[in-house]
Amino acid sequence: MGWNYKTVLMVGCTAGLGVAMAERMIEHGSFVIAVGRRKDRLDAFAQKHGKDKVSVSQFDITDIDAIQGWAEG
Repeated sequence: MGWNYKTVLMVGCTAGLGVAMAERMIEHGSFVIAVGRRKDRLDAFAQKHGKDKVSVSQFDITDIDAIQGWAEG
């Protein structure tokens, strides 16, 4: 079965499993919206894969009160 997802929102894209999963999704042709706390690591991730495959958003998902505003922005 093929990979059907064209765009994926991935949180935790600054280290470990989040980066690994995002890279795997890119390999399968998905455009990844990478979310994480560390801007320098997000920027490096975007530079590595290119703007045609990745968009980044710096955000700390543990800030529960700010999630709605971030999602609407």
